Amino acid sequence: MADRPYSRSEYNRALIANALLDPFAVVLLAVMLVAGFLLGAIAILAPAGLVLYGAAAARAYLDEDVAQGVLERERGKRRATLERGGPRVNPASLAPAIGGLLAGALQREGRIRDAVERAELPYTEVLDEVDRFVRAMEGTAARAQLLYEALAESPPAQVEARLVEVQGSGDPGRSELAGALTGQVTVLRRMERQLQAFYDQMEKILVELDTVRGNLVSVSASTDAASSQQLAADVRGLREEVGALAEGMSEAYEQPGR
Repeated sequence: MADRPYSRSEYNRALIANALLDPFAVVLLAVMLVAGFLLGAIAILAPAGLVLYGAAAARAYLDEDVAQGVLERERGKRRATLERGGPRVNPASLAPAIGGLLAGALQREGRIRDAVERAELPYTEVLDEVDRFVRAMEGTAARAQLLYEALAESPPAQVEARLVEVQGSGDPGRSELAGALTGQVTVLRRMERQLQAFYDQMEKILVELDTVRGNLVSVSASTDAASSQQLAADVRGLREEVGALAEGMSEAYEQPGR
């Protein structure tokens, strides 16, 4: 499924399937079976064909070039599936402060992907998590943009100044207006805090993505599956942080009383 990481076990199954369908192995078995039927020696040539087929399939399974080709093919499939998840967010379409953070995430995604590619290891699980992380960050940046635009349209300081003006008029008939302005200030200040939380949290997460890349480089010589799983878990944790932040911003934006 596209909504979960592509694991090493799935990669291994893809290698096995590729080996079992290896053209050389399949043709070799077919030739031995046909020869057995034609020569009347199927009882001898069929078992021999199965042994040769197994040997050819094992060769294909263990061949590093073949394995790399399978890995690239599976990565391409997974990437295409993820990219069908919806339109991407262009950092240039966002406010400079928000777009800069998103551009930083995309830059780090590229660095992590480059490190995985150069490591020549099946760290597809890490790449899947980074893809999902960037998607989550794009959605969060879009929500932050809504907060940014709303605050730009109604700056809290200006609304507060208007509230002070109304309250200072001493006109009892303007009490409802004062109440409405008070509610608006409350919501705007909450939105302002959420937007600042986005800036702070995203800066922290970008630093942590750099750490993920550094850890990836440091373990690139290792074939330990746990290394890939731990790195993927690290990125998954960052994605969960982004999701929680996005929910908080949605609540701030959708609260009534603006």
